[in-house]
Amino acid sequence: MRQVLFAAVALMGASAPIAAQDVRNWDRQVERGREMQFQWLNYDEGTCADRGPARFVLTTAPKLGKFRTQRTTVTPQSGPCAGRRLSVLFVYYVAGQRPGLDETSYTIVGGSPITVNLRFTVF
Repeated sequence: MRQVLFAAVALMGASAPIAAQDVRNWDRQVERGREMQFQWLNYDEGTCADRGPARFVLTTAPKLGKFRTQRTTVTPQSGPCAGRRLSVLFVYYVAGQRPGLDETSYTIVGGSPITVNLRFTVF
């Protein structure tokens, strides 16, 4: 059975990102055999124009788990882009059966690249 433990939404807007938005450093805990979900939307915040699904680029492979991705669309029910179809990339970290510390990183390529450095404590 899949359990979603965490969801992070990154909106890749038309404006130039500040340096702090280019790199995300996250520490998370995940139970053995479970998965953690991250959501990445790729659209222009000013016009709600969809840019298509963002791309997942693995930089450092995990040692205690693995990643899987899923591309789909969502239609927000509220907010400035309500009723518009937007592309979303779901990134799942699936923890293995061994406990320990898993350090991994990936880049999301969309409106502006975002590097994600993750430290998972698998318990």
